[in-house]
Amino acid sequence: MEITEYEDFCIYAPLSSKLDGHECERLVLELISETRPVAIDLSYVNDCSTEFIVRLKQLVSIKNFGIFNIPSDIFAIFNLMGLDKTFNLYVCEDDCKSSIRQLVNRKFSVI
Repeated sequence: MEITEYEDFCIYAPLSSKLDGHECERLVLELISETRPVAIDLSYVNDCSTEFIVRLKQLVSIKNFGIFNIPSDIFAIFNLMGLDKTFNLYVCEDDCKSSIRQLVNRKFSVI
C-alpha cells in the first residue's frame, strides 16, 4: 500500500490490482487509525470484491473519506448500487483534497 502524507491530508493507494477481503481489512485498519482527513486512490485497482464494498459502507458511518481515480468498471458498480450518494467520489486528487466537483449520478428523467 502506498501512503502519501501531507500536513492536513493523507492518501492511501492500494497497490493490489484486486481488492479482496484481506486487502480491504488492511486498508480499513489504516483508515480508522488515521486522525487526518483521508482519501483512497484506486488508480492501481482493476477489480474489487463485494467484501470491499460492504466494508466501505460500514466504514463511511465511522469515518468520512473520499475516493478518486476510480476505474470505470468499479464506478459503474458504485452507481448501480447507489453508492455514489454514500461515498464522496472524485475524479482526481486535487478535487478530493479541496472537496469540489464531487461525482454524483443524478438519474434525471424527462417528464
